[in-house]
Amino acid sequence: MTIFTQGAFQSTGINVNIPLQQGFDYFRTFNQTQAATTQATGRGIIFEYFSNPATANYSAYQWSKTNSTNAMNMSYISSAGFNYVASYPQPEAAVAITAITAANPAVVSATNTYNNGDTVIIYGASGSSSPAFETIGGMAFTISSVSSSQFTLLGLNGSTFSNAATAGFARRVSQFNPVIPQYLYVTAVSQASQAVVTVSQDPTNLIWVGQKLEFTIPSSYGMVQLNNNNLQSLYNINYPAVVTAVNYAAYQFTININTTNFTAFSFPTSGSPTQPLFATVAPAGSSTQYNSTTQTYTGYDFNKQPFRSSYDFPYMTLYAGANSPAGSNNDIIIWQCWKSQAGTFYGNGT
Repeated sequence: MTIFTQGAFQSTGINVNIPLQQGFDYFRTFNQTQAATTQATGRGIIFEYFSNPATANYSAYQWSKTNSTNAMNMSYISSAGFNYVASYPQPEAAVAITAITAANPAVVSATNTYNNGDTVIIYGASGSSSPAFETIGGMAFTISSVSSSQFTLLGLNGSTFSNAATAGFARRVSQFNPVIPQYLYVTAVSQASQAVVTVSQDPTNLIWVGQKLEFTIPSSYGMVQLNNNNLQSLYNINYPAVVTAVNYAAYQFTININTTNFTAFSFPTSGSPTQPLFATVAPAGSSTQYNSTTQTYTGYDFNKQPFRSSYDFPYMTLYAGANSPAGSNNDIIIWQCWKSQAGTFYGNGT
């Protein structure tokens, strides 16, 4: 068995999704925080998942502390364990959009059954002139202020577009791009001594103070200087960008990069911008190692491990809880994914 990917994170008491670039045979987590506590806590330390058919989804084999010194007890849990998801969820059927306001934030008129906090993808917005709402086609948004006839795109300043959109479609996705690192669509970046970045999706549990970021800004959006390689090679700025403040309610965060003299960020003047299609930002590295003493992350090299879309990745959900793989608040969780080099055999051993 060989470890083909591993990492660590500090639990915030919520479920965590780990991208798996290929199949696996064995997955486990180790709760470093609880391992360092005294005996008799009864807390789970090691959780194991064997590739099907050995372990059912939502379950896990759990190793927990006992009253005896240096002793562990193994048990099987049938819920709040692991859940392996092999494919990206498909969006729902489209609903027709009759208008998107050129206001801040943009408001969409569409008969719908959506809820606050849902994620929708906008398609085919049309009816405005350059710069046009067409440029948000295919972009995902977390929606708010939802009614049966309208919803708000909190992360989009529609006043940057020349006119309101008069048509389009929206499709809800039940669990949008759930793995980490997850890219977020960038809708605005200020020119300031510490730039403020606005994204189209709720950054809660993805972006936090101290988080390192990787930007991908196409030339059609202007501020290419914010791209990570450019920060180092052209501007002698230590990269990556680091978050210094977060306004979750506004889908905004501040970074330690002075963008005063950078090219202004703006949406393309065409519905067909240069590749890649969107400006994005991603938390740095699912393969980083967390040092609980120094509270730093190491092991991520932007040149050798560039950001890749997580659309194509299967993923493993780690459920949170005192006796679950993702742990509870502030627990340091180390995870490892293993694969057999010679292939996997299921049988009776004869």
